[in-house]
Amino acid sequence: MRETLYIRLRQPSGDAPTPYAVVSTDGLGGAPASVFVREAPLREVIAQAGGRKLVVFVPGAEVRLTQVKVPARQPAKVLQAAPFVLEDQLADDVETLHFALGPRQPDGAFPVAVASHSHMQEWLAPFREHNVLPEALIPETLALPWDEGGPWTVLPEPDHLTARTGAFNGFSCVPEDFELFLQLAENGKPHPLRVLVPMGSQIDYTPLQRPLELLPGFKHPLEAMVRHLRLAQAINLLQGGYSQRESLDRFWRPWRFAAGLLAVAFALGIIVNTVEALRFKHAAAAQQSANEMRFNELFPGQRVAAVSLGTQVEQQAQILSHGNGQGGPLSLLQQAADSLVATPGLTLNNAEYREGALFLDLSGTDLQLLEKLRGWYASHRCAVMDVQSADSSESGAKIRLKLTAGKCS
Repeated sequence: MRETLYIRLRQPSGDAPTPYAVVSTDGLGGAPASVFVREAPLREVIAQAGGRKLVVFVPGAEVRLTQVKVPARQPAKVLQAAPFVLEDQLADDVETLHFALGPRQPDGAFPVAVASHSHMQEWLAPFREHNVLPEALIPETLALPWDEGGPWTVLPEPDHLTARTGAFNGFSCVPEDFELFLQLAENGKPHPLRVLVPMGSQIDYTPLQRPLELLPGFKHPLEAMVRHLRLAQAINLLQGGYSQRESLDRFWRPWRFAAGLLAVAFALGIIVNTVEALRFKHAAAAQQSANEMRFNELFPGQRVAAVSLGTQVEQQAQILSHGNGQGGPLSLLQQAADSLVATPGLTLNNAEYREGALFLDLSGTDLQLLEKLRGWYASHRCAVMDVQSADSSESGAKIRLKLTAGKCS
């Protein structure tokens, strides 16, 4: 019976105190009989990974959970398309983000977990130093219990709360923002909650004013995650460039010589066609590069999107020809500037105008500022505000807005 080493990674430093548990399971996917959580420096915990399956939980606040629906069924193709489909929903540049897929859902959508490359590298660095790679890197949000049609699960801790609001949905936030996050997830309809209550807790949950189910008894948050984790209902972040390749290398090693001979023979048979194809490819790339340079000269600051340059030039011409009217970039920029002046505490990080809408990336101290913005735009109808995304963590709030032309009154 193979043991599993579970680690809750909060500080990826070798000296950081790290909760962990070594668990034996029956191999049938059921809950472990006992979970005893200990704490030790991370390097000492990793040293116990030899011969054991290694599962690591990472902070849910650093992993965005969403979904994507594209006309493709193969996960590899969906994973390639996901960054471009989700680009408008994310405040960060997709090139700085890592995407991982969950299983295909009945409606054809794929759950997606999004984390920054910097966090992925930071989380994996201490394991790579010891030549150890986890078999699974799981967001804490997806380690909470979930039943279709049942209550949402909440794991309270002194500095933050984690909630699972769907099979592959949830959020993590500081306690002050919990009610606001709940309201955004509920979309106007209060939902029953299941609260995992730590032993000895005296917190009164009745102010939540929702149907409550209290599940007391665990001593440590890691114990609750280990008991309720179902890998089939979670997303392993170790995909794409972060997937385990050692087993694949071991499989291919005995066949590399034969595969090399086959590759050489195949290459010799098509070398003439390959050279000709490369010549045309380089010529086309040079022409495309020249076209992009000319586009950037005509429209400085605009990115070349995944459409034809001719289409983009037409779009830019339409923007410029109608830009001075109501709803043009100047009008929307003025509305954005007035709203930020009226809402101290928000900082504009980036603004982008395309397809008749102005997209704003903002940061601030907390999400209460978002409600102030809603109130401002409710009384200033020359622009309509749509919240693309809103995330909160200990470092502050990140907000992405979309402004479109309204009806001035």
